[in-house]
Amino acid sequence: MIRVAVIDDEVKSRTNLIQLLQRFCPDVTIVLEAGSITEGLPALVTARPDLLILDIEMPDGTGFDLLEMLPGIDFELIFVTAYNEYAIKAIKANAVDYLLKPVDIKELQKAILKAEARIREKARLQSAAITPTMPIQPAKDIHRIAVAYKDGFEFVTLDSIIHLSSNGSYTEIYCDEDKRYLCSRPLKDYEDLLPPALFFRVHHSHIINLEYVKHYHRGDGGYLTMSNGSEICLSRRKKKEFLELFSQ
Repeated sequence: MIRVAVIDDEVKSRTNLIQLLQRFCPDVTIVLEAGSITEGLPALVTARPDLLILDIEMPDGTGFDLLEMLPGIDFELIFVTAYNEYAIKAIKANAVDYLLKPVDIKELQKAILKAEARIREKARLQSAAITPTMPIQPAKDIHRIAVAYKDGFEFVTLDSIIHLSSNGSYTEIYCDEDKRYLCSRPLKDYEDLLPPALFFRVHHSHIINLEYVKHYHRGDGGYLTMSNGSEICLSRRKKKEFLELFSQ
């Protein structure tokens, strides 16, 4: 069963969505229902859903504000909104889907199936990962890192790493040649480990290799396109510091 949280300030809309999920999506169980950011934020931490279905415009802020407040995002995300102008921001937030109200049943079912596929893949990657026993080395001394597997380690050179993304208490490392690794260390460990001359934390969920930035897209915070096509959100508080790196 997929554990689903629903946050939407419109009671009628929220109730209707939950009824659709319960009737047409048999593999879903509702673990959290909230009507605001203030109510939903602390509940998300304890409920630990597999999937969050999130409204965007609410009285006490936007769904994107809620995501910025979370220490890490270890769930999949579907936006449900009456507004169509947030689609690009939804893509930047790595959302599974972006559904417009009133929600179409078939579109909802497709979105849930996509979320299920992502959740299964995450579980597969996590089952292959083990806690590394090798110590974290000082950043100045390392040229590669050890990625743990059940039968040993693979050594990954720093210049092959394109970006790192938080996946709950795990970190996904994306490398050239479409290689990807799941490591059982939080992103903060890698922020402390990797040399700041090459790696920069652009968001609470992302660290990038500056050498692989292909394009910067302007906006409130903006976002980055990496050499492998990944689109990485640039947080508002990191924007000035990031742009200064390229003006020196």
